[in-house]
Amino acid sequence: MKIDKFAVIGFAFSLILFGGVTNKAPAAEADQSSVHRVTLKIDGIDCGSCIPKIRAALLKTPGVLAVEMNVAKKWLFLSDLSDVRAVVDVDPGKTTPDDLIKAVAGASSAMDTYTASHIE
Repeated sequence: MKIDKFAVIGFAFSLILFGGVTNKAPAAEADQSSVHRVTLKIDGIDCGSCIPKIRAALLKTPGVLAVEMNVAKKWLFLSDLSDVRAVVDVDPGKTTPDDLIKAVAGASSAMDTYTASHIE
């Protein structure tokens, strides 16, 4: 597998800029007793700049209260973009896991195609 040095630099820059890939949106709408946590495995990510696009698409989905993107580490400093998880806190009355999967697919472009599968 060829690693593009610009992709690695871009990903490192996004870590510095956004303070890491574990970002949470402020939970506002629902009380904690009615919040469900949904975990999605995201496929199709090939660079660090894909993560904010997918996170933004999930946050635009009605009923989404918080999104945390988790990227596995392959080695000490390199991320394993083949194992990206989105942990999403949702109001179950407003959204379903299928809505989240559609939101991830909707973040795709002509250059990138993203897919998601529901884990929990």
